Parts: sequence; C-alpha cells; structure tokens
Amino acid sequence: MRRHRVMLDGRELYAGAQWTHVQRFAEALRTRGQDAVAIRDETPRPPRQPRPRMAGLPPRATPASTQD
Repeated sequence: MRRHRVMLDGRELYAGAQWTHVQRFAEALRTRGQDAVAIRDETPRPPRQPRPRMAGLPPRATPASTQD
C-alpha cells in the first residue's frame, strides 16, 4: 500500500494511501501559513498476481462466428 506523507519542519504530520487526500491536507496547512510539503511515495508497485477462475464454473462460451 502506498504511503504518501505531509512533512512540516522535518516531522511527518500525516500519512495516507491516497495522493489527493495528502495534497488537500498539505494545502490546508499552507493556507494557515504553515510551510507543509506533500511527498509522494515513489516505490514501485508490486506485480499483480492473476486470479484463478472460480472452481465449478462452466468454461466460457466461444462467440459464434458470423461469417457467411
């Protein structure tokens, strides 16, 4: 999970997974006159594993060809 941060004077004030929420929090602090900085988490995402089809389901039907 992502961990974007809002920093103020070298301290972490807020950490969140959603970048827009972190940006809003930092912007709210800036409007109050504090020098807050939003830092984006740049670690690469882990590769996603393909999910297996549920057992017991019939195979997917192949579409009928409409060539005449």
